[in-house]
Amino acid sequence: MTWAIFGSAFAALAVLNILLALTAFTDVVELWPTPKEGSWQSDTFWTLFRGGLSLTILLGIWQFAAAHSYGAETIIGMPLALIGFVLTIYGYFDLGLENTYCADEGLVTSGLYRYSRNPQYVASILGFIGFAIAVATFETAALSTLAIGVYVLVAFAQEPWLARAYGDSYEAYKRTTPRFFSLTKLVDRLVPAER
Repeated sequence: MTWAIFGSAFAALAVLNILLALTAFTDVVELWPTPKEGSWQSDTFWTLFRGGLSLTILLGIWQFAAAHSYGAETIIGMPLALIGFVLTIYGYFDLGLENTYCADEGLVTSGLYRYSRNPQYVASILGFIGFAIAVATFETAALSTLAIGVYVLVAFAQEPWLARAYGDSYEAYKRTTPRFFSLTKLVDRLVPAER
């Protein structure tokens, strides 16, 4: 059963990574953002995304529950996973549910979006890193790596769409806010400069 779940998740996430790479770096495919609900892009993206990630989490939970002892990997990984996934959900409130699914309801540059143009993706990446550490199996680590690849690639794939949708506002935002994360920017925001 483990290998069936692993194989299905691996196939879904590997295909999704390939399609997103083609979207981000070529003109061959335009998968994300999906053009409209019911399009082949929408059906393909959401089937692979939800299926691959759900099976990854299911397998990881199953393997974690089957472990007979929990050591340092649990102590390190679980907090990272929880923080990452909670921040991902929190990001929905900053961005709004419609914008999360690529509606052009306005460019959001406040909240978590002051620190990153893609804070939900950064948080999900942190969550999957923590998840892989906590479960500490080859299968979950491999699937988490593919999941992280998806989040990296969707950030690149959506940038041309954001530039078209928001024009100069997005270009200005891009110049002042990192694609993923900048510790310097976070420290500058949290610790005001001396005057």
